[in-house]
Amino acid sequence: MADTLRSAMTELKTRVKALTEENRRLRMRNAELEAMGRLLTERTEEAERKRHRAELDAEYLAVSHKLAEDPDTLIKARRHIAQMIRNIDRCLEMLKE
Repeated sequence: MADTLRSAMTELKTRVKALTEENRRLRMRNAELEAMGRLLTERTEEAERKRHRAELDAEYLAVSHKLAEDPDTLIKARRHIAQMIRNIDRCLEMLKE
């Protein structure tokens, strides 16, 4: 009976040790995967920001090509729009007063 109990305890200790080691290994792997998940989330967010900026650039470029066919006309159109924005800003300041 004592030998059976000892062998059962030895087997139980072996299993507990194996389970403890497996638990430690899984916790380490989980920490690695969580860190990787955070990194991938950051990269995804950065890629989304870059994509959004690229879409805006493409939209502005499309609008600028609609404004003018050649670079000289485009420069004049941009200056005219900038002047109009300054005038609107001045008008808003006058309205505030």
